[in-house]
Amino acid sequence: MRYKTIIFFILAMIFSACSTHQEKNVFYQQNLFSQTCNQQFFQEEQDKINQNDDVIFTGLNTGYIARDCKDFNLSNSIFDKVEDSYKYDVDLQSLTQKSTRVLTSTLINEGINDYQGAWYERTMLNVYKGLNFMSLGDFVNARVEFNRALMRQEKAKEYFASEIKKAYQEASEEKSLKQNIDNNIKIVSKQYENLFKDFNAQKDYTNPYVTYISSIFFFMDYDYKKAADLLKEVYVLNLNKEIEKEFKIFDQYSSSLNPKKLKKYIFIIYENGLSPALDEFNLTLPFIFDDYIMTASVALPILKKRNASYDYLNIANNHQKFISSNVFDFDQIVASEFKANLTSTIIKSLISSIVKTSLNVAAAKNDESGILSLATNIFSIATTRSDLRFWNFLPKNIQVLMIENDGLVQIYDDKNQRIYSSELDTNKNVLIMVRSFSSQFPARIYKIEN
Repeated sequence: MRYKTIIFFILAMIFSACSTHQEKNVFYQQNLFSQTCNQQFFQEEQDKINQNDDVIFTGLNTGYIARDCKDFNLSNSIFDKVEDSYKYDVDLQSLTQKSTRVLTSTLINEGINDYQGAWYERTMLNVYKGLNFMSLGDFVNARVEFNRALMRQEKAKEYFASEIKKAYQEASEEKSLKQNIDNNIKIVSKQYENLFKDFNAQKDYTNPYVTYISSIFFFMDYDYKKAADLLKEVYVLNLNKEIEKEFKIFDQYSSSLNPKKLKKYIFIIYENGLSPALDEFNLTLPFIFDDYIMTASVALPILKKRNASYDYLNIANNHQKFISSNVFDFDQIVASEFKANLTSTIIKSLISSIVKTSLNVAAAKNDESGILSLATNIFSIATTRSDLRFWNFLPKNIQVLMIENDGLVQIYDDKNQRIYSSELDTNKNVLIMVRSFSSQFPARIYKIEN
């Protein structure tokens, strides 16, 4: 009877823990690409959020789909709940909550806990909230969001070194853990070298797109000094001719005694394709227990590149034709954070495998019937999974262009098929966001004037 109870408990845990959440990623992608803007979908997802069911993962993806449907109020309402969850469920977690999370992720896997999100996702949350407010004509609240995005980016820079160091120190406190980690971390790291060959990860974490789009907001909100200062930061990191051209205009506005008399401009920002997804790979590694060598499987996440949409945009006003400039590589931003967290990710996965293997060893020594040993082995195999949740809809790269506002803008794809055309008020600066997930789907256009 005792064994039946144990097996029942283990099987129940397996059903809740063996998922990588990949099916949920597919679910959100289908809802976005179909562009049905189904109110039942939004209601069901909001019910999950209100029940505190994986708020960050559910909210990031649902809030973006609401933005794609141009329901900016609903999008920000959902994003607000995500931000509250970041604050209360992540940043202000109690010691008990953190300990419980560590225990469940070690004994089972990270996927059984609520998603906490990547730092680049946090900053982009505030960017999209800011853009939503701009689309609603609320530049006061938009300013709050872009300031928050910039603040979060500064915090992210401070985060990585301390967290990686702490993870290794905690693992090193236990001698048997340290021995098994030291023996295997080189093997795993070597595997990741091959997996990273398609990504150009930068050494220091920063997301210049956040700084750039914030500078565009402050320019359109008439804060020309702050706009110029922010764009200068971008130019220092990215010596690009388009950014240089824009900085000269921003600097001119910043130093002008009467900027109202200066020319007005159109800013085109093209968010192209989809940033990397997560996939899983498994390694069988040797572990030492009581001078015996045993092998166990380790599940680890990897980045998987996704496709771009149009290679570039052809853009025209009344007088000239232009091509968009590919300035920001979001694949690189994602890879940079992934790589910065890699040591911690590997160590956590190794510790989880070590603990599960030690339980299997203990069960084998103390279970003459073999039933408990079988159950713990099944549990270990089924729960050795990676957490593959992520914000599905961030861009692969971002292309930009600034042109003089002479009253007309026409935007074509790389095959000269028209995407958008509009007459414009020449007395206003205009931001046009072009979002294309794939050339197979219609591009989304967001026009903001001020």
